[in-house]
Amino acid sequence: MKTINDLFILEGMKESIVLAGHRGLTRNVQFVNISDTPDIINFLAENHLLLTTGYAFKDDPEKFCELIKQMHELNCSGLAIKINRFFKELPREVKLLADDLAFPIIDLPTKHTLGEVSRHILNYLNDAESEQLYYALHVQKEFSDMMIKGYSLTALIEQLGHFLSRPTLLLNHRGEKIAHSHDFRMDSMKVAEQEIIDIVKADLTSAREGSTFTIPSREHQSISTFPVQTKRQHPSMLVIVDSMTLPYPSSQMAIEQAGNVITFTIIKEQAIEENSRLLKNNFFDDLIENRIHSDEEILSRANYYGLNENLNNICIICTVDQKGQNYEDLQLYEKKAGELYNSIYDQLEDEIVHSELDGILFTKEKYYVMILQYADEVDPSEVNEFVEKCQENLQGDYSISFGVSNTVQSIKDITTAYAEACEAIMSGYDMNMLGFINFYKMKELEDLLNTIPEKDLKALYENTLKSLAHPKTKENQELVKTIQVYLDSQCEISETSRRLYIHRNTVKYRIEKAEEILNCSFRDPAHSLRIRVALMIGSLLKENE
Repeated sequence: MKTINDLFILEGMKESIVLAGHRGLTRNVQFVNISDTPDIINFLAENHLLLTTGYAFKDDPEKFCELIKQMHELNCSGLAIKINRFFKELPREVKLLADDLAFPIIDLPTKHTLGEVSRHILNYLNDAESEQLYYALHVQKEFSDMMIKGYSLTALIEQLGHFLSRPTLLLNHRGEKIAHSHDFRMDSMKVAEQEIIDIVKADLTSAREGSTFTIPSREHQSISTFPVQTKRQHPSMLVIVDSMTLPYPSSQMAIEQAGNVITFTIIKEQAIEENSRLLKNNFFDDLIENRIHSDEEILSRANYYGLNENLNNICIICTVDQKGQNYEDLQLYEKKAGELYNSIYDQLEDEIVHSELDGILFTKEKYYVMILQYADEVDPSEVNEFVEKCQENLQGDYSISFGVSNTVQSIKDITTAYAEACEAIMSGYDMNMLGFINFYKMKELEDLLNTIPEKDLKALYENTLKSLAHPKTKENQELVKTIQVYLDSQCEISETSRRLYIHRNTVKYRIEKAEEILNCSFRDPAHSLRIRVALMIGSLLKENE
């Protein structure tokens, strides 16, 4: 935008004299108004320059001062007056007020009409707007040509910084640097660059919307952010130092045109990234489905996608719970479902980065799969804290559930970890849970026995313990109890005797009699295991009754 100072090159302004308010010559000018009426203040606005003869105030300096105050409050540009027409000189109180407010009052030469002066100024202002428009189109064309020729984002940002004569940064949606102009290669600007990034990260919400921030270490300097919208949920950001004072003919319009081309370039790079993501997911699918038969190929491809050998691995899977009205509505809109898919993927990537964990994100069918790697022993509480934070930040209109595996030591065992995580999440759904976090637990023998039909358990129990399966006499009941304690005592006579408070010879007698009835030896591992399982089945059957 032009200032009062810029107007003195124009015909009708060249010979004018500044009578007061010299400090205000940097005020911006956007429009010119001509009037000699007392109520002119009702027709003025910010950045308006008033041309007048002063007739309405020729005999009333007080009203003249009031007009100056009101124009200053409106942030008007100034006042240009033909002082010799009705005044011999500018009233002293008006001059003092104008100087105090830094409000410029300019004496126009009498040989030019107010209309002529107005026309010259308006043509100049309009030409300036046209020039800025043409410049913006020029910038757009230059950047489009660069994009078509395959220039990198670094080259585009360098060129934008050159066009604007301002240090320029491109940050991603997390506030991390993608590219910068050459200005930031200087030692004096390296510290400022990190300070700018910290400022943006401290208020990402405002920065993504477009905002202006001051730089604490640099007095009178500010930065402005401009959103660069892509397919991601949150935009990237152009950061320009001192964009509020861009040199002519640069303008916000030029920044917008450059930003549009940068948007297309980022989208193109994101498309390449999505293709790489597809190849990465294909590798994970091959790994899980055991389609890679060579250990060497497994390690080579895993290393390419960021999985390091000889680290502890944990598999975390998550998915949108496929229940509820919101999910049913989502299924009706393929585009909306795709947007949600990409949004969750991006947010999970953000969570891995922000947590500073070594992790790789894959997808397989309906699951998002995170493989976290640890050099030392895995802390379950740290894993749980990470998963809880992910769930808290992801859940909105749709609930998200997680399944977490045990630790595996080898990349080849990630197949096992994935199966465990799937089983953990399915266990939660089997219990009709939603929005849960479930850690895999290895099934105990009792859990496995509960999956066998009761009639089969009963048959195994009775065939193993024979007449001792349903002891009716006190003697048989004591035999069963002695067998249980004897096996629990690792077949130690003395320990069994101590636990039952009976003599060693009594224990020996009962064990020999039980072995005779069951036709087995308790010291035989196979027989011992079979009797142990039968006794456990007996307890389960009794509980079920």
